[in-house]
Amino acid sequence: MNRIEANIAGTIIPLKVTEEEEVYVKKAIAEINDRIRKYQSEFAQKDIQDCILMALLTYAVDYHKVQARILDETSWNTLIDIQKHLEVVEAQYSE
Repeated sequence: MNRIEANIAGTIIPLKVTEEEEVYVKKAIAEINDRIRKYQSEFAQKDIQDCILMALLTYAVDYHKVQARILDETSWNTLIDIQKHLEVVEAQYSE
């Protein structure tokens, strides 16, 4: 396990991550800080905590959109498999 320090909006968070995870964690930290800075510039009157919460909310929404797409694709693939099985059964009965 590697020890890294995540600096998110000026707060240092010590983390233990695998080598594989480290790349993704660092990318996520950079993206989170970018979103926080974006919200700070768009909503200058907002507190840093509000900007952090808005960044968190946008990540959660993005996550659920991706999950819905994955579920839709899985459902679609299941329907295609069922259709193929029905075609096989239909072909057997029509012989």
